[in-house]
Amino acid sequence: MTVGGGARMSESIAAGSTADTAEAPTVLIVDDDKDLADTYAMWLPDDYEVEIKYSGVQARKRIGDDLDLVLLDRRMPGIPGDKILEDIRERGIDCLVAMLTAVEPDTDIINLEFDEYLVKPITQKKLRETVDELLLRRGFEPDAQDYFAMESKAAALASRDEENLRDSEAAAELQDEAERATESDRVQELKSQLQRLQRLTSIIREIEKELVVASEREEIERTVCERLVESDPYGLAWVGDYTVSFQQTTPRCLAGADDLNIEEKTVADGGEGSISVAVDTNEVQVVDDFSTDDTAQMLNSLGLSTDEHQISAGAIIPLRYQDTVYGVLNVYTDRQGLFDDREVSVLSELGDSIAHAIHSVETKKLILSDTVVELEFDIDDPADVFVALSQETDSRVELKGFVPASDGELTSYVEVTGTTTEAFIGAATEMPEVQIVRGIGDSTDEHLCELRVAESTIILSLIEAGADVESMYAEEGRGHLTAAVAPEVDVRTVVEAIETRFDDVDLVAKRETERDVQSVGDFRQSLENRLTERQYSVLEAVYSAGYFDWPRESTAKEIANSIDLAPPTLHEHLRGAQKELIETFFDETGKFPEDERLQREE
Repeated sequence: MTVGGGARMSESIAAGSTADTAEAPTVLIVDDDKDLADTYAMWLPDDYEVEIKYSGVQARKRIGDDLDLVLLDRRMPGIPGDKILEDIRERGIDCLVAMLTAVEPDTDIINLEFDEYLVKPITQKKLRETVDELLLRRGFEPDAQDYFAMESKAAALASRDEENLRDSEAAAELQDEAERATESDRVQELKSQLQRLQRLTSIIREIEKELVVASEREEIERTVCERLVESDPYGLAWVGDYTVSFQQTTPRCLAGADDLNIEEKTVADGGEGSISVAVDTNEVQVVDDFSTDDTAQMLNSLGLSTDEHQISAGAIIPLRYQDTVYGVLNVYTDRQGLFDDREVSVLSELGDSIAHAIHSVETKKLILSDTVVELEFDIDDPADVFVALSQETDSRVELKGFVPASDGELTSYVEVTGTTTEAFIGAATEMPEVQIVRGIGDSTDEHLCELRVAESTIILSLIEAGADVESMYAEEGRGHLTAAVAPEVDVRTVVEAIETRFDDVDLVAKRETERDVQSVGDFRQSLENRLTERQYSVLEAVYSAGYFDWPRESTAKEIANSIDLAPPTLHEHLRGAQKELIETFFDETGKFPEDERLQREE
């Protein structure tokens, strides 16, 4: 019995950080033009937390230390943008501010403490480039941010004719100051770093677009390696599988050394090398000195000579989604000191994107595949909440359905036998892993309960690994679970994802099976066979009359009158039709097999 669907993608990925520990940058849009503010929000990518305020009054109430960037309209009724900017700086809120305004820049902006000044109308491309750049600037020291802000003001004023400025001398002085600062070696280095990060961010955005439409894991890996090597300053990139249990890496894809085939040349680092550390910590590892690092020896064993391929520095980026390790991305350059904190932050973002893309592709394959690989596990680890509850209550706990929730939680529906609902709820309430528990229904021997659990069940680990959990039960402290994965999925990766959280779990069976696929016509015929003639006509009538729209185009009373039924009778037939429709759907997906439905009806 299939009790749940496949894995869910996480809601958002923080730019320049790992998905497990960081939050997405928060961008506040403030503009009294509601349509324009909503458009700006729609233009920004999903990896930003975007909020909108439609007035200065609303913005003043919202500004706080959790903001990373404010896109601020300058001319608003009530409290103008200049005043909101002043409030932000006076309160010492560490966020960047871009003025998005129809007001042409004049010398009054010299004393305004913004970071960027854009004159409307603003294109989507310009807005996204500005937001990306400003969030990159956050990683620089305050004096560097001050320089970039001054440069922005000078550029804004330079766009105006000198005779149209209120104080042309002040504008000229600002321009001279910006030019003098630009001549310093430090500022030249800062600008070079920012430009490099902008190029890298742009490349990553292009890669991410291609990842969205990729249909194979190999396509994802090849796209990433080739795009990175096409960009300066990376000369070599390769992706490899990582086997946690053996601390070994097997290259899958290489770009930058076309004459070399490194696939299947497995290398191991004993769990102490840079690759193993990257996987274990889920953090990018930088190698700047190959003379003291085992990476040089590993590269040589792959046929990648640091001298011949001009490798001076490298970065190892873990490809990890939740607890599932999909491998590592290795990038190398001939430039010493390239991989600073800002470069590492952007590469970390790329690693998250790659892992999520691979996870998504493998999940889609499972959904669409006619053939699946079924895996059976025995679970004796009480770290799984269902196993623990069966042991605590001396009962049998069988999973009937579940819905993955946000923040690594799971809403589940279990059938309990061998104890009372009150005893089961009492035991569950005492467990910190259980967020919510309630009884739903009782029969003589069976009790249905709802539980919301947090990160404490093998089910979540399997979902995150791209598996579809088909059934699970636990009886007196021992559990058994059946899951399915697509044929292309590396079962070892799935097992290792479980073993990172649970100790006493054994894979006891693995078999390839064919799925029963029902055609659209068969589904329709199955539904029509279940519905009575009156249920079918009522369902068709309420749908056609707009009863399911919101707001409703017709009330139940109006529809009942039109088909000559009393309203209570209409509701009775409608509920019956909806029940049959839902059961037909779940029968097709395997959630409620036919024999189980017949048992319930009996």
